[in-house]
Amino acid sequence: MSFVTSFYEKHLLQQVTKYPSPEHVSLVLSETDLLQKGGFKKLKDYILWCRQLGVKIASIYIDVLDTEEILKSEMIDKLTSKLKEILSKTPNDVGYEIYEENGDVSSKKEGKGVQVYVSVGFGGRREVTNAVISILKKVKEGKIKASEISEKDIESNLVMKYEPDLFIRSGGKHLSDFLIWQSIYSEFYFTDVNWHDLRKMDIIRIIRDFQKRQRRFGK
Repeated sequence: MSFVTSFYEKHLLQQVTKYPSPEHVSLVLSETDLLQKGGFKKLKDYILWCRQLGVKIASIYIDVLDTEEILKSEMIDKLTSKLKEILSKTPNDVGYEIYEENGDVSSKKEGKGVQVYVSVGFGGRREVTNAVISILKKVKEGKIKASEISEKDIESNLVMKYEPDLFIRSGGKHLSDFLIWQSIYSEFYFTDVNWHDLRKMDIIRIIRDFQKRQRRFGK
């Protein structure tokens, strides 16, 4: 990093730390983003950047592209194993949970700092479908009437209980179905910077852009 770049990064950091950062930042990646050289290290760096910028929750979706079930399952196992290795090396105050394709928690660690939630191939459509199935079971058991089902019932059965303030998609790609229920009022930021080239400065700029926006929450 050149002196000029370092100076500018510090200048940006001073600007954003004057104002509240988004509490929950969500990021969408593809399996190829992580599997390229330095991809997992970049993920660890990203988590540490969020930690420094005062982000309380960092949710991350890994889009698994393989369509054949056996290959997809093998890829999920490979990614999950590497994620466990990387996240276990983060500072003690970083807590995390890794979710597998069916929504089960594969690995977790308690932490009092930034909380990291990584979903490997477990998208929003599957999450909402599972929530509906859980509610239907309760209806069948007589615990709730069908006419009484509300949005709160669906929300209480979702895996991820937190709504993102900011949703980031790197590389200028299309958005996935991650957190489709929870992100209805989120601010979205699409960057043309590829994951491999993403820098701390880019994340600071994204946070600064968020701070300048006037959120309307659907109004």
